[in-house]
Amino acid sequence: MRVIFSKGFTLVEMVATLIIIALIAVVTGPRFFDVSAFRASGFFEETLSAIRFAQKHAVATGCPVRVQTTATGFTLFRPASAAACTTGPYSTPLTDPSGNATTFTRTAPSSVSLTAADFNFTASGTTTTATPTITITVGNRQFKLYRETGFVERL
Repeated sequence: MRVIFSKGFTLVEMVATLIIIALIAVVTGPRFFDVSAFRASGFFEETLSAIRFAQKHAVATGCPVRVQTTATGFTLFRPASAAACTTGPYSTPLTDPSGNATTFTRTAPSSVSLTAADFNFTASGTTTTATPTITITVGNRQFKLYRETGFVERL
């Protein structure tokens, strides 16, 4: 007597697999279509990069750069002229290096808020803060800025 084995799935296996896939889609689907988490993460990375850029710009030009964060965004400032490099005021917005805007100003997405801070990077790359560190919160993520070195640490 010869036994014949058929290859493939049974109907029960196919239905069970489809039910499991449907349950996973129902549970995880809304997360993939909610872009606010992606926007918040992107704005955090952009803020971190902008502050690092401000320090590098201050060192490269020899003129301080002012960083101002508010609850709704941030702006980078420079002195009005090279003659005002050491005296300020630092109220002229820095030019956006990406070329997408004339000023280096960003507005946070509606679901993201920032910690307000106002500090300068000196020509040596250090900051002019009263405290040894500044912790800035962007949405639900944080980074720390060290006064003596200007190092920006992602937390």
